[in-house]
Amino acid sequence: MSLPEAQTEEYNAFFANKSLSDLPAVDKVITVNSSDSVAQATRTLAAHNILSAPVRDSDQPDDAPWLEKYIGTADAVNLMHWLLHQVQDTDGIEDLDMLLRHTAAHTEIANVIDEDKDTARFNPFIPLAKENNTMLDVMLLLGKYAQHRAYIVEPGSDITNVVTQTSLLEFLHAHLDEFPKLVDSTVADLQLGTKKDIVSCKPTDTMQSALLKMRDEHVSALPFVDKANKVLGVVSSRDTRLLIRQPTRLRFLNQPLELFNDLHVAPFDAEVVCCTSSDTLRSVIEKLRKNRVHRVFVVDDDNVLQSVIALRDVIAQFVKEPADSKIEAYFVQRSAAAL
Repeated sequence: MSLPEAQTEEYNAFFANKSLSDLPAVDKVITVNSSDSVAQATRTLAAHNILSAPVRDSDQPDDAPWLEKYIGTADAVNLMHWLLHQVQDTDGIEDLDMLLRHTAAHTEIANVIDEDKDTARFNPFIPLAKENNTMLDVMLLLGKYAQHRAYIVEPGSDITNVVTQTSLLEFLHAHLDEFPKLVDSTVADLQLGTKKDIVSCKPTDTMQSALLKMRDEHVSALPFVDKANKVLGVVSSRDTRLLIRQPTRLRFLNQPLELFNDLHVAPFDAEVVCCTSSDTLRSVIEKLRKNRVHRVFVVDDDNVLQSVIALRDVIAQFVKEPADSKIEAYFVQRSAAAL
């Protein structure tokens, strides 16, 4: 369901009139150094329970402007890509955990992000300035353009805040009553979520095959479903952190996912968050926020998977890109520069 044009303009105006200062502020911007090892960077992300962090050039002084100081973003997805590269063609190798432990301790995180075009400088390192950007830009970037984060920078200075889809959800939750017609519409009314070609994995799939499928399908998580297509759990790029921090668990890479489920260990030790097509958008937002997850699974009365609602799908409902927006041109220009 599309909102009436007048309502779309009203919602756009609401966000365009909101400053980036209205977003929840972080106590401290957590960074990793380019000279940090993969193991160190992974520990930093895990210690602060975050999925990504800007990578600071270790050769730059503390007072260097942000444009010179940061070389990209370290996140769970490129750690997953790195891990898969390390374990390919390792069948029969003894002490694989020791090999990974050694490699993770002696590989700089800068090399990892340089090898992955999706996490190199400005891809997806997106800077925003309070003087030039508004909340409407943030909503479009993290909604329509499916970016996971953006950095608020002080021109000539440093990063002052990190905007994630989760922090944006907190902002939306605080302003739900501004959008009664939208948030009280149902999932069915809004035709919300991905229904076709849902990528999933089966109980007999191994952890490694699930991670490979995520990489090949360019997704950060997969639902784990049984023969009846009922959701049992979720495998995500976040789980890579555990394998890198505890290489002894690498022996589970080639074990079927049903083993993890039976043992009730990560990644299947958390409740799967579901909703139905009759739930309202308000309810979906409440579930995403309460459970601190990035997706909700839409199921029918028999608990059979019907669609997947990602955080970006929710964010995208609130705004429509104006005709004079320059965001698409920015991405075109950035893609050309990366070639």
